[in-house]
Amino acid sequence: MRQSRQGVRSTKVPDEDAMLGFKPTPGVKRKDVYLRVFDATKKSMYTDQSGPFPLKSRRKHPYIMIAVELDGNYIDAEPLKTRKAKDLTEAYQQIYKRSKATGVVSPNWHVLDNEAPEEFKQAICENNCRVELTPADMHRRNVAEKAMQTFKGHFKSVLAGLSDDFPMREWDELLPQTVLTLNLLRQSHVAPNISITIECR
Repeated sequence: MRQSRQGVRSTKVPDEDAMLGFKPTPGVKRKDVYLRVFDATKKSMYTDQSGPFPLKSRRKHPYIMIAVELDGNYIDAEPLKTRKAKDLTEAYQQIYKRSKATGVVSPNWHVLDNEAPEEFKQAICENNCRVELTPADMHRRNVAEKAMQTFKGHFKSVLAGLSDDFPMREWDELLPQTVLTLNLLRQSHVAPNISITIECR
């Protein structure tokens, strides 16, 4: 009965001050200060590709590239024919062109999956963006993974509201409207009191 039970966490509250060798001074309160450092020059964009859509579109698009720009918290999407370097580069250039056209978003740091092809990375560098690869088996480091879930959830709701006679092979034509309505619901990180669409208009 007096033996310690195995695999059971102790209910004693650890004395952190004693563990750190801290000696309290009477009448003096100790306060912890936490700092979060931001690089104001780093304007990051993350991209990722979806899996194949259940039905290939009439324009031969089975995939979607998702991009998220952190400062504006803006999610963009572009259809893909394949996940090869040529198609990835073309989709990225379209997304980057739309971002630059706003006059507000100007990414200079691009985070990709570690399996990105060299041609794709070279195209990013030509746009004066620094390329960063996520570590192997650490996909959660890519913010676009969460943006992908957000986009898919919203896109499903758009598809659920379609008419029964809507031609499903035209699903890629719904992407611009989906991006617009999705970002109307999201707040900018730079100016949280306005929506992203207003900032990037």
